[in-house]
Amino acid sequence: MTRLDHSRTNAVERMRRHGTDRIDDFGLPPEFRAPPKRRQSKADMRAELAAATAAITRTVRCRCGHQAAIALPPSRLKAKLRCSKCGSLASIGKEKPAGRNRRADS
Repeated sequence: MTRLDHSRTNAVERMRRHGTDRIDDFGLPPEFRAPPKRRQSKADMRAELAAATAAITRTVRCRCGHQAAIALPPSRLKAKLRCSKCGSLASIGKEKPAGRNRRADS
């Protein structure tokens, strides 16, 4: 038979009987305390992630016509990359956002 650990239950009961003191009551005065930090909304976090991804997304093209959209860390943006299909050196260009490939006069 296993032994039961009642220390947590006893601690909760002791706090209920005797009450608890907030740590803030013994710390800094309220005018010197920083207000609680607000959590970002999911929409804000998604927008921030999309902006960060767009900043590192590049289109890699080789001479033979192969291309791929990849995410490169900033430290690798000047790197020389080779095409995995033909082996030639590829050029790295900034990824264009969707819907921006139409000409201005049309």
